[in-house]
Amino acid sequence: MKLARIRADLLQVGTPVPFDIYTSAGRLLLRRGHPVETELQLERLLQVGLYDPDYAQAHAARAIGRSDRVVAEFSRLPSQQVRNRVSIFETLVSAAQALDDLRSLEPPAAQFEPGIRSTAATIRECCSLDSDAALAQLLLSESLRYSLRHSTNVAILTSLLLSRLRHDPARAESAIAASLTMNLSIFDLQDTLHRQQEPLASDQRTALALHPGQSAKVLRDFGIQDPVWLQAVEQHHEARDGSGYPAGLKEAAICMEAQVVSLVDRYCVLVSQRAYRPALSPRRAIKELNEHAAKAIEPVLIGALIASVGLFPPGAYVRLANGETAIVVRRLLDPKHPVVYALHQDTTAPYETPRKRLTGSQRDYEIVADVKPETVRVKIDPAVLWPPSAVGDTPPANPPA
Repeated sequence: MKLARIRADLLQVGTPVPFDIYTSAGRLLLRRGHPVETELQLERLLQVGLYDPDYAQAHAARAIGRSDRVVAEFSRLPSQQVRNRVSIFETLVSAAQALDDLRSLEPPAAQFEPGIRSTAATIRECCSLDSDAALAQLLLSESLRYSLRHSTNVAILTSLLLSRLRHDPARAESAIAASLTMNLSIFDLQDTLHRQQEPLASDQRTALALHPGQSAKVLRDFGIQDPVWLQAVEQHHEARDGSGYPAGLKEAAICMEAQVVSLVDRYCVLVSQRAYRPALSPRRAIKELNEHAAKAIEPVLIGALIASVGLFPPGAYVRLANGETAIVVRRLLDPKHPVVYALHQDTTAPYETPRKRLTGSQRDYEIVADVKPETVRVKIDPAVLWPPSAVGDTPPANPPA
């Protein structure tokens, strides 16, 4: 490994680093994907930090190659955009659209399993390149039908949670594939229920009760033999206390991957708006899970979810002490003080350009409340707040503070 000094234009406060940073002795200073927290840390990294440019370029090439495989197979990904730099938002939306193409196939289709695995790998790579942008996609994606959006969101958060737990990479990929396909037998029903305000009909209840086993059956019809993938799908509605379905399994009989998918599924449902109820704020959703899911899910997994999402996840809207409405863009080590961008004052027109606020820097910028997304008067352009990134690119300038 040949290490080189880091150019100043490659690092920026509040932005994830695009490569691992080492000391001259080879000790890891900052892992790829973690943000630079302060100006002092930035100065220190530029003074003593080194990186491997050959590895960085190779890693970027792998990321682009994975995305291009999805392009070649489904002709949906924004190929020119992906080749030049990785747009997390566009790539994740395109991954969801690829999932839509895959689910329309009839068994046994040879391209189904490699297609799902490529989609899972793309999601993992997006989460690795910029976990904050991936989390923001979870809260801000509105252009997709609910069933696709939900499956993709569960896959994103499954990837992030298992990465935090340093889970075996092969099993993690199988769990992400399970997240994408856990509802394979009820995609259309999900979209109907998302719009439905009336109580469930008896046939709908039956379909929901049977869908873990039915979805696994469809996967087997496609030739899927991966036991982790199949088990996670079959068990993703089981509960540690035996109250789940379809088999009423308990404790160790439920695989860890199924518990992760189950927990993340619950969270994503809570933060999504339905026809019969508004979305919960991320903080409220976490509180609900803490209070009601502990008997069903291993508490250590709930803790890992909280750590993965944070108190104020990217994409969440908040009100600052000075009256500004802002959107969370980057998490920092202090979970109470993320980087946000102010969008408007309560009584003024939206700012022409979002204004960066470091919430821990002064009292006026302290977060005082959550804000319901439907009350925000500004349409967000993700490309401004989470610029497309590629290893070696010069980070785009932040909007003015």
